[in-house]
Amino acid sequence: MLKENIEIVKNSFLEYKGDGMYMTLFLIGMLYILLKEKNKKIKLLFVLYPIIIMFITLNPIFHKIIGNLFEATYWRLFWLIPLIIEIAYFSVLLIKEQEKKNQVVACVGIILIIIFSGKFIYNQNNFIKTGNLYKLPDESVLVAQLIGADEAEYKKAIVPETLVAHIRQIDASIELLYKRDPEGKYFENPAWRELNSGNVEGITKIAKDKKCNYIVFKKAAVLTAKMEDYGFEKMTETENYAIYKYIEK
Repeated sequence: MLKENIEIVKNSFLEYKGDGMYMTLFLIGMLYILLKEKNKKIKLLFVLYPIIIMFITLNPIFHKIIGNLFEATYWRLFWLIPLIIEIAYFSVLLIKEQEKKNQVVACVGIILIIIFSGKFIYNQNNFIKTGNLYKLPDESVLVAQLIGADEAEYKKAIVPETLVAHIRQIDASIELLYKRDPEGKYFENPAWRELNSGNVEGITKIAKDKKCNYIVFKKAAVLTAKMEDYGFEKMTETENYAIYKYIEK
């Protein structure tokens, strides 16, 4: 019965742990603090507290009880583990315990382990140059502003996955049919499938059923019919998106 919960907890922990040395440093640090630290309060914080948190979060029974509350974000519970602060404290304690001539070596060694355990985040794969204060893709901002500036008081939209994480950051008055999926499993959503396949009849039916008065297509999508025949008229377009609005007859 717990097999599925065990698998979810395992995969969530592996996702949190990554493939570097941070978790190893953390566990070594916890043991080192247990043996070397004399302050009992610090031991409670850096040894007992992490053990309790890991016992709870790595427990498949705990996941079975509360797992549904977190859906695909169970790995965020592992943020309760004081991994970063423990590595920092352990590093300072270790360096402090060394003879003066070995302190620089210990310091450089730990820094190198930390550096080579991760990947440099400031690269072109993670960042793009933007021309707006939101620090989001310019076209996402433009789409949100175009819908937001429309005269309709009620605004609910179906948008591609490339926009779904940005729209409400820019204009919270615009509701979305589906939210960002951290695992990227948009293909499981019928609305996403109809939108990306260009199935006009299917996506307009979903839009009307769910009271969505805006549909945003990628311009690369080949539509199976005229949107106007289903009550939607093209409001405007950007470089890569076409925005349609439902017009009640």
